This record gives sequence, structure tokens and C-alpha cells, in this order.
Amino acid sequence: MKRILVTDKIKKLSDSIASTSFEKVEHYFPIDRYFLEDYGYLEELKKTDPVEFLFYNLEGVNVNYTNHLILCLPELWDDIDYDDLVALIENFTNPFSFYTLIEFTYKYLEIDLLDEVFNNDKVKDEFKKHCIEYFPNIIATFYLDEDDYEVFDENLMGVHINDWSYTKQRLLVDKRIKPAVSAPELAKRLKGFEERIQVS
Repeated sequence: MKRILVTDKIKKLSDSIASTSFEKVEHYFPIDRYFLEDYGYLEELKKTDPVEFLFYNLEGVNVNYTNHLILCLPELWDDIDYDDLVALIENFTNPFSFYTLIEFTYKYLEIDLLDEVFNNDKVKDEFKKHCIEYFPNIIATFYLDEDDYEVFDENLMGVHINDWSYTKQRLLVDKRIKPAVSAPELAKRLKGFEERIQVS
């Protein structure tokens, strides 16, 4: 397993973004791209290791904040590949990290990383059980809804869904990455994982 070690610089930058956003964000709470631009964070982020930054923020337990933060930063994913995604999954230390990554990648990148969680011997069984208990109850959040499209169409966060097209297409070129499926098909996939995990 590839270990992800986060530098103090990335920790301090991430903590600064989080604490300042809760006080200063003006457009879209809890965070938006306008805020990141206005306070000079985008320039700082260009100098960071994207995997380390993603890992540190995904390890936080505020799913809503982390999802919005990542959504504001499509360029952070320009070089993220399948091996990076697997490394993130294998290094997670709490179930919230899995919730955030899987929901985000399903919803905005339209890729399915469930096999990389449930068929991965390096992921603790307790995390798999947490995920299989939680995911079936939040399937609707894995897909864009009218409110999401309104946020994009009105440019409320300073980012548009089309800003993610390149990353989505690039990742799906890798045959190891499965495309997202419809909600009914996803429910069937989760049921299959659930039955197997309960037996094992």
C-alpha cells in the first residue's frame, strides 16, 4: 500500500482555508471559488501536492464542507489517476472519508469506485460495513438534482459542471475505472456487496 504523508504546509493551508471560509465566505456557504480567489488561496493550492491535499481534507468529518471545497477545485484533479484514488481509499482512517469520496466521484465525475472499496483487502472490514449500512440510505445524493443544476447554472459557486468534463473523460479512459450506473442498478450493486459482507 502506498502511504500518503501530509506535510505541515498542506495541513496549515487546509486549516486556514477552513477557518477563514466560515468567517469570510460571502456567496455560497460553506465555501465557494470566489472566496478561494479573493483570499489568494488558488495560487497557494497550485503549489501543493493534490493527493496530499485531497487526503487531508477528505479525512475531515465535515462531508458537506469537503464536498464543496473539492467541487471548487477541478484543476486539482488534472493529474489525479486511478492509482491515486486507490491510494486515498487504502489510507483512509474513518468512514466519513469513504462517504465523501464515493459520493463526490459518483455525483460529479460519474465514476464508480465501489469495487475499490468493497473488493479491497487493504480496506478494513469495519469501514466496509459502515459504508454498506450508509450508502443504500443516501443513493439520491449520488446524483445531481435540480438544486445542483441551479447552483451551476447561476454560477453561485464560481464553478460549472462542465469544468469537470475533462477529468471525467480522462479517468474513464482507464478501463480499471467503471462508469456510474443508474440509481436502480446502484441499489442492486450495493445489495450484492451487502449480502457478501454479511456472509464473510
